[in-house]
Parts: sequence; structure tokens; C-alpha cells
Amino acid sequence: MSEELIETLFLSEKRENLLIFLLDGPSDIKKINSTLDVTSSSILPQIKKLREAGLVHKDDNGIYELTTIGKLIVENMKPLSGMLKVFDKSDTYWDERELNTIPETLRNNIGDLGNIELITPDLDHMYEIPEQLISNTRESQEMSSLVSFFHPDFPRFYEELANRGVALDLIVTDSVFERMKNDYEEEMNSIMNAENTTFLVCNDELKPPTFNVTEKCAYITFFNIQGRYDHQDIITHENSAIGWCRELFSYYTGVSQPINK
Repeated sequence: MSEELIETLFLSEKRENLLIFLLDGPSDIKKINSTLDVTSSSILPQIKKLREAGLVHKDDNGIYELTTIGKLIVENMKPLSGMLKVFDKSDTYWDERELNTIPETLRNNIGDLGNIELITPDLDHMYEIPEQLISNTRESQEMSSLVSFFHPDFPRFYEELANRGVALDLIVTDSVFERMKNDYEEEMNSIMNAENTTFLVCNDELKPPTFNVTEKCAYITFFNIQGRYDHQDIITHENSAIGWCRELFSYYTGVSQPINK
């Protein structure tokens, strides 16, 4: 790929966003403006450059679409673009994350996490469930959760969700299950006996991340490179991130065992 083409693709956020938007299908300028929150005067010069590069075509009705070459390029550009945006959001955070436990296909598509927010609690709330997780799941009707480290508030948190009628799919690691079963018998029985829950256990050696995904958001904890939880989490409301986490949950469902209720 020539340097000029790379500059056309990546040196303008407006051009980059437009190309990815058009990957979903043709559009007129009005829809482009409203979806990308731009004005005609700001986006038309960028469209001109993309047309000159042979990436975008305009028909006689004023509809813009990707050319055949443009579509091929953008289909391959999109994962890299997403990944760069995710890593650029907090590069020091990602430098310290253990990602090798994620299946390769999902690791390659980690850009689907999209616009992430880094959650780091202050010292007064270090050992509480983050408020961002609680508030963003308060109105949820369904949630899939994988828990790979123990938090003393988790049993009560998931019990409350189950009692509220949330469709809860829960996977915990062996060690977390043993701790919950031995020290939180009442909450465990409530969760496991709820008709709206499924409960699975996976092997500690898989070292999965902890995450909660609802229809509205994904809240994720990746361990650091020492394999420890360092109280740094991420949250994202991107539809692509929700899909990414659901696919990750599906993977771990396939390597987990059900617990008899």
C-alpha cells in the first residue's frame, strides 16, 4: 500500500469515519452529515479526496458508495482502525494487560471494543464493586457474566440480579465457585435455584478475564501481566463491544461445566 493511500486512509478522522460508515452501504450527504455529526462544508472536501483516490463513487442521484477497491481496502482497514483507537485510548493500560488467554480470533478483533472508558477507583472505594458496573446493570433485563476472581460483594450482587428476574447466565472459575459455595451458601442457593439463571464452572487454568455484558454495555476486567487484578477496569457501550463479549462468553460456555441446581 502506497504512502499516499495510507495518508488518505488514516490521516483524517473524517475520511476514516466516512469510509467505515459507507462499508454498511450507500448513503446521501444528508444521512452522512447526521450520522457522522459533520457539516457538508467540512465533509465534502474529504469526499472529494476519497473520490480522487478511487475509493468512493457518487452516482447521478447524489448517492455515495464505496468502489469495489474501496470496499476491499476498508474491509481490511476497519479491524486495524478499531484496534488503534482502542489501544490509543489508554496505551499504558494495555501495555500491562494479559491478553494471551483470549481466543486468537477475538484477540485479533479487539478493536470491536470501540470507545472504552478506563475505570480506576479512588482509595476510599478500592474494595467495592465499581459504581459504574452497578449503575449500568441496574435496568438490565439480561446479563452474561464470567467471574475469575473473588470479590466478597459478588455473591450478593448476582443474587440481587437473579431475584430481580434478570435473565442471568453466570460462569465462575473453580476457585471462585469453592469460595462462594463454602462462605456464601445462602446466596449461592438463591442464585442456583432461580429459574432465570444458568450456572457454569470453568477451569482456573484457563485464566479468563472477568466481564459482565448486558444489552446496553460491557464491563471488563483483564488481569495484568502478573496475572493479578489491579483494580483497573474498562467499560464500553458500543454495540460491537457487546457482540465481542457475547462471543467471548459463548467460547467459555463451550469449555465450562454445568452445576446441578
